[in-house]
Amino acid sequence: MKTLYQKINDIQKIVKSVHKGGTVKINERASYGAVLHDDVTALLHDPIANAGIVAMPRMEICELEIIRTSKNYNGQVTESNSYLVKVWASVTFINSENPSEQYQTQCFAYAIDSGDKATGKAYSMAIKYCYLKTFMLESLDDEESRDWENNVIQSKPSPVKSPTPKPTFIVEPTTEQKPVQIKNPMDKASDAQKGALTKMGIYFSQDITKSEASALIEKANMERKFSK
Repeated sequence: MKTLYQKINDIQKIVKSVHKGGTVKINERASYGAVLHDDVTALLHDPIANAGIVAMPRMEICELEIIRTSKNYNGQVTESNSYLVKVWASVTFINSENPSEQYQTQCFAYAIDSGDKATGKAYSMAIKYCYLKTFMLESLDDEESRDWENNVIQSKPSPVKSPTPKPTFIVEPTTEQKPVQIKNPMDKASDAQKGALTKMGIYFSQDITKSEASALIEKANMERKFSK
Protein backbone atom coordinates (compact mmCIF):
# COMPACT_ATOMS: atom_id res chain seq x y z
CA MET A 1 0.00 0.00 0.00
CA LYS A 2 1.40 3.35 -1.01
CA THR A 3 1.61 6.27 1.37
CA LEU A 4 -0.21 9.52 0.64
CA TYR A 5 3.03 11.26 -0.31
CA GLN A 6 3.95 8.48 -2.72
CA LYS A 7 0.55 8.86 -4.39
CA ILE A 8 0.95 12.64 -4.69
CA ASN A 9 4.42 12.10 -6.14
CA ASP A 10 2.99 9.66 -8.73
CA ILE A 11 0.53 12.34 -9.87
CA GLN A 12 3.34 14.92 -10.06
CA LYS A 13 5.19 12.59 -12.42
CA ILE A 14 2.35 12.25 -14.93
CA VAL A 15 0.61 15.64 -14.74
CA LYS A 16 3.05 18.47 -15.37
CA SER A 17 1.25 21.47 -16.84
CA VAL A 18 -2.15 23.02 -17.42
CA HIS A 19 -2.89 25.41 -20.25
CA LYS A 20 -5.27 28.32 -20.59
CA GLY A 21 -8.67 26.94 -21.47
CA GLY A 22 -10.92 29.83 -20.52
CA THR A 23 -11.62 33.37 -21.58
CA VAL A 24 -12.29 36.04 -18.97
CA LYS A 25 -14.51 38.79 -20.35
CA ILE A 26 -13.77 42.33 -19.15
CA ASN A 27 -16.35 44.10 -21.31
CA GLU A 28 -17.84 43.91 -24.79
CA ARG A 29 -14.50 44.76 -26.41
CA ALA A 30 -11.87 43.24 -24.15
CA SER A 31 -11.07 39.78 -22.76
CA TYR A 32 -8.07 37.63 -21.89
CA GLY A 33 -7.15 33.96 -21.69
CA ALA A 34 -6.62 32.37 -18.28
CA VAL A 35 -6.17 29.08 -16.48
CA LEU A 36 -9.50 28.61 -14.74
CA HIS A 37 -10.53 26.57 -11.72
CA ASP A 38 -12.37 24.14 -14.01
CA ASP A 39 -9.24 23.65 -16.15
CA VAL A 40 -7.25 22.54 -13.12
CA THR A 41 -9.92 20.31 -11.58
CA ALA A 42 -10.68 18.66 -14.94
CA LEU A 43 -6.98 17.87 -15.38
CA LEU A 44 -6.53 16.46 -11.87
CA HIS A 45 -9.88 14.77 -11.26
CA ASP A 46 -9.08 11.35 -12.73
CA PRO A 47 -5.43 11.14 -11.56
CA ILE A 48 -6.45 12.01 -7.98
CA ALA A 49 -9.37 9.56 -7.98
CA ASN A 50 -7.36 6.77 -9.61
CA ALA A 51 -4.57 7.22 -7.06
CA GLY A 52 -7.02 6.66 -4.23
CA ILE A 53 -6.85 10.17 -2.84
CA VAL A 54 -9.86 12.09 -1.51
CA ALA A 55 -9.63 15.88 -1.84
CA MET A 56 -11.77 17.87 0.62
CA PRO A 57 -11.89 21.65 -0.02
CA ARG A 58 -12.93 23.98 2.78
CA MET A 59 -13.45 27.73 3.17
CA GLU A 60 -11.62 28.63 6.38
CA ILE A 61 -12.19 32.40 6.53
CA CYS A 62 -14.38 34.71 4.46
CA GLU A 63 -14.42 38.51 4.90
CA LEU A 64 -16.74 40.91 3.05
CA GLU A 65 -16.17 44.62 2.46
CA ILE A 66 -18.43 46.99 0.55
CA ILE A 67 -16.76 49.64 -1.62
CA ARG A 68 -19.05 52.54 -2.47
CA THR A 69 -17.89 54.76 -5.33
CA SER A 70 -19.17 57.97 -6.84
CA LYS A 71 -18.44 58.79 -10.45
CA ASN A 72 -18.74 62.33 -11.80
CA TYR A 73 -19.24 62.51 -15.55
CA ASN A 74 -20.20 65.85 -17.12
CA GLY A 75 -21.62 67.06 -13.85
CA GLN A 76 -23.80 63.99 -13.32
CA VAL A 77 -22.92 61.91 -10.28
CA THR A 78 -23.72 58.22 -10.23
CA GLU A 79 -23.12 55.89 -7.30
CA SER A 80 -22.42 52.17 -7.27
CA ASN A 81 -21.44 49.42 -4.84
CA SER A 82 -18.84 46.74 -5.33
CA TYR A 83 -18.13 43.80 -3.04
CA LEU A 84 -14.60 42.84 -2.04
CA VAL A 85 -14.38 39.31 -0.65
CA LYS A 86 -11.23 37.92 0.97
CA VAL A 87 -11.01 34.16 1.41
CA TRP A 88 -8.67 31.73 3.12
CA ALA A 89 -9.35 28.26 1.73
CA SER A 90 -7.79 24.85 2.27
CA VAL A 91 -7.73 21.46 0.58
CA THR A 92 -7.16 18.36 2.70
CA PHE A 93 -5.82 15.35 0.79
CA ILE A 94 -6.74 12.02 2.43
CA ASN A 95 -5.35 8.58 1.66
CA SER A 96 -8.50 6.52 1.05
CA GLU A 97 -6.64 3.33 2.04
CA ASN A 98 -5.49 4.88 5.30
CA PRO A 99 -7.79 7.81 6.20
CA SER A 100 -5.64 8.80 9.18
CA GLU A 101 -2.94 9.86 6.70
CA GLN A 102 -3.74 13.39 5.57
CA TYR A 103 -2.06 16.45 4.10
CA GLN A 104 -3.51 19.97 4.02
CA THR A 105 -2.56 23.02 1.96
CA GLN A 106 -3.99 26.53 2.21
CA CYS A 107 -4.20 29.59 -0.01
CA PHE A 108 -5.53 33.15 0.16
CA ALA A 109 -7.43 34.93 -2.62
CA TYR A 110 -9.69 37.94 -3.07
CA ALA A 111 -12.15 39.06 -5.71
CA ILE A 112 -14.33 42.07 -6.54
CA ASP A 113 -17.75 41.96 -8.12
CA SER A 114 -20.67 44.34 -8.41
CA GLY A 115 -23.13 41.46 -7.98
CA ASP A 116 -23.12 38.26 -5.94
CA LYS A 117 -20.18 36.41 -7.54
CA ALA A 118 -17.22 37.77 -5.55
CA THR A 119 -17.29 34.95 -2.97
CA GLY A 120 -17.38 32.23 -5.62
CA LYS A 121 -14.59 33.87 -7.59
CA ALA A 122 -12.31 34.18 -4.56
CA TYR A 123 -13.04 30.65 -3.30
CA SER A 124 -12.46 29.09 -6.74
CA MET A 125 -9.21 31.00 -7.20
CA ALA A 126 -7.87 29.94 -3.80
CA ILE A 127 -8.72 26.27 -4.43
CA LYS A 128 -7.18 26.48 -7.90
CA TYR A 129 -3.85 27.62 -6.45
CA CYS A 130 -3.95 24.93 -3.76
CA TYR A 131 -4.04 22.34 -6.54
CA LEU A 132 -1.49 24.13 -8.73
CA LYS A 133 1.11 24.41 -5.98
CA THR A 134 0.55 20.99 -4.39
CA PHE A 135 1.07 19.16 -7.69
CA MET A 136 3.68 21.64 -9.00
CA LEU A 137 1.72 22.32 -12.16
CA GLU A 138 3.13 24.70 -14.73
CA SER A 139 0.56 27.30 -15.75
CA LEU A 140 0.80 29.97 -18.41
CA ASP A 141 -0.84 32.64 -16.25
CA ASP A 142 1.42 35.66 -15.83
CA GLU A 143 0.57 36.18 -12.16
CA GLU A 144 4.14 37.18 -11.29
CA SER A 145 4.26 40.07 -13.73
CA ARG A 146 5.57 43.33 -12.27
CA ASP A 147 4.68 45.55 -15.23
CA TRP A 148 2.27 47.72 -13.25
CA GLU A 149 4.63 48.26 -10.30
CA ASN A 150 7.59 48.93 -12.59
CA ASN A 151 5.66 51.50 -14.60
CA VAL A 152 4.78 53.39 -11.43
CA ILE A 153 8.25 53.18 -9.87
CA GLN A 154 10.22 54.00 -13.02
CA SER A 155 7.97 56.80 -14.25
CA LYS A 156 9.79 60.17 -14.14
CA PRO A 157 8.03 63.35 -13.02
CA SER A 158 7.17 65.80 -15.77
CA PRO A 159 9.36 68.95 -15.83
CA VAL A 160 6.17 70.97 -16.23
CA LYS A 161 4.07 71.02 -13.09
CA SER A 162 0.58 69.85 -13.95
CA PRO A 163 -2.47 70.99 -12.00
CA THR A 164 -3.73 68.55 -9.41
CA PRO A 165 -6.31 66.34 -11.16
CA LYS A 166 -9.82 66.41 -9.83
CA PRO A 167 -10.73 63.07 -8.28
CA THR A 168 -12.89 60.91 -10.48
CA PHE A 169 -13.55 58.16 -7.97
CA ILE A 170 -14.45 58.96 -4.37
CA VAL A 171 -14.37 56.06 -1.97
CA GLU A 172 -16.81 56.63 0.87
CA PRO A 173 -16.97 54.59 4.10
CA THR A 174 -20.09 52.55 4.63
CA THR A 175 -21.78 51.38 7.79
CA GLU A 176 -21.16 47.80 6.71
CA GLN A 177 -17.38 48.30 6.87
CA LYS A 178 -15.41 47.95 10.07
CA PRO A 179 -12.28 50.08 10.60
CA VAL A 180 -9.18 48.26 9.45
CA GLN A 181 -6.49 47.90 12.07
CA ILE A 182 -3.10 47.04 10.62
CA LYS A 183 -1.18 44.91 13.09
CA ASN A 184 1.70 44.12 10.75
CA PRO A 185 3.47 47.12 9.10
CA MET A 186 4.22 44.86 6.12
CA ASP A 187 0.47 44.86 5.35
CA LYS A 188 0.46 48.59 4.61
CA ALA A 189 0.15 49.70 1.00
CA SER A 190 3.44 50.49 -0.71
CA ASP A 191 4.43 53.99 -1.81
CA ALA A 192 4.05 52.80 -5.40
CA GLN A 193 0.43 51.76 -4.77
CA LYS A 194 -0.36 55.04 -3.00
CA GLY A 195 1.25 56.95 -5.86
CA ALA A 196 -0.89 55.06 -8.34
CA LEU A 197 -4.06 55.82 -6.37
CA THR A 198 -3.16 59.52 -6.20
CA LYS A 199 -2.42 59.56 -9.92
CA MET A 200 -5.83 58.05 -10.65
CA GLY A 201 -7.57 60.62 -8.48
CA ILE A 202 -8.74 58.20 -5.79
CA TYR A 203 -9.13 59.31 -2.18
CA PHE A 204 -7.81 56.78 0.31
CA SER A 205 -6.86 56.43 3.98
CA GLN A 206 -3.18 56.60 4.82
CA ASP A 207 -3.62 53.31 6.70
CA ILE A 208 -4.86 51.50 3.58
CA THR A 209 -3.61 47.92 3.20
CA LYS A 210 -1.91 46.38 0.19
CA SER A 211 -4.95 44.27 -0.69
CA GLU A 212 -7.32 47.25 -0.38
CA ALA A 213 -5.07 49.40 -2.56
CA SER A 214 -4.89 46.66 -5.20
CA ALA A 215 -8.67 46.31 -5.07
CA LEU A 216 -9.22 50.05 -5.60
CA ILE A 217 -6.74 50.15 -8.48
CA GLU A 218 -8.42 47.15 -10.13
CA LYS A 219 -11.84 48.71 -9.58
CA ALA A 220 -10.74 52.03 -11.09
CA ASN A 221 -9.23 50.30 -14.12
CA MET A 222 -12.45 48.36 -14.71
CA GLU A 223 -14.53 51.53 -14.38
CA ARG A 224 -12.34 53.37 -16.89
CA LYS A 225 -12.59 50.52 -19.40
CA PHE A 226 -16.36 50.43 -19.13
CA SER A 227 -16.60 54.21 -19.55
CA LYS A 228 -14.63 54.26 -22.80
